[in-house]
Amino acid sequence: MEFKIEKSAFMQGLYFAQGIADRKSTMPILANVLLRTDGPGRLLVAATDLNLTVTTELPCDATIEGGLTVAAKHLHDIVKNLPGDRLMLRRTENNYAEIMAGKVNYKVVGLPDRDFPKLPSYREVTFHAVDAAVLRDLISKTFFSISTDETRSHLNGVLFECEGEGEQVTGRMVSTDGHRLSKCERALPGGPTLMPGVVIPRRGLMELRRALEGSSGPVEIGTHSGHLFMKSGATVLTVRLTDAQFPPYEQVIPREHQKEAAVSHSALLDSLKRISLVASEKTWGVRFMLSRGLLRIESDNPDLGQGREELDVRYNGPDCNIGFNAKYIIELLSEIETPEVQLELNGELDPGLIRPLDEKQGVGNQYLGVIMPMRL
Repeated sequence: MEFKIEKSAFMQGLYFAQGIADRKSTMPILANVLLRTDGPGRLLVAATDLNLTVTTELPCDATIEGGLTVAAKHLHDIVKNLPGDRLMLRRTENNYAEIMAGKVNYKVVGLPDRDFPKLPSYREVTFHAVDAAVLRDLISKTFFSISTDETRSHLNGVLFECEGEGEQVTGRMVSTDGHRLSKCERALPGGPTLMPGVVIPRRGLMELRRALEGSSGPVEIGTHSGHLFMKSGATVLTVRLTDAQFPPYEQVIPREHQKEAAVSHSALLDSLKRISLVASEKTWGVRFMLSRGLLRIESDNPDLGQGREELDVRYNGPDCNIGFNAKYIIELLSEIETPEVQLELNGELDPGLIRPLDEKQGVGNQYLGVIMPMRL
């Protein structure tokens, strides 16, 4: 194998590959990136940890066809620091990769490409073009409430559902860690029909979000044989879906509420950041004390002291005291863009619900967060 390639194009392929290659695996080949020339003008760059796979096809000038695998992070760092705009890479004896650019020459240990795991095929996948910004927003607004407990695989990801057909598709993502839940819906014209939905694991979402960071316009998504595929230009990211049933989340979302308060989004967020400074580092517990026209937020920590702040709210109901984890509400509010939010409460032992609130559009139904109460 021997080829010449533009440094910037090669870096694009290696950027995604080195993020997915598994350096901690007991299989050394999984720490490597696959390089394979297929014809005189195409280079395949691929990496996998067996749950995530990324492939990128790049233009190159190939003089000898063949393949090789090289340590992904090592190769990425070498290419990043090479001088000039072009480089040459070739396989030499004993599967070494010789890399040349200007007067710089490297010989890097490699492994034969025949030992690399078989790449998932997407030939039978039906792809649907969707707006990258919408997909990115769905992930951002639900990622923070995914469970990090690896033993709870059914909660260690996001439920992705799509209802409707053609231009009338609505995309929905839901996540919960058992203490809170976030649900986001967006119009996703042209999206696939996924009912019932699929559970995308946390690590897969991280890589999907990373791949979407620089994307503008449409990307293509599809599912097949227990995998989600996302195609952006010449890059295809494949995520093995979680083989577990997501809990019936609709049962957790309160359908009715006795108390309803409107409060400034920025004022509530800033207040929680201030009062949580004296909250317990383990529980982040704060108390909401709601009365007519007033919301008092306080924290009482015997190890640090007390904090209290009062906020003006639009509320005319009975007095209400309820404890919450401040961190959970801060993370939810950080994903809301409206000037106000609406708090919907029942009893002190019942979950609270927070929605975006806009003067012109009213209460937002496309995004909501449910927070379980705390005993303080």
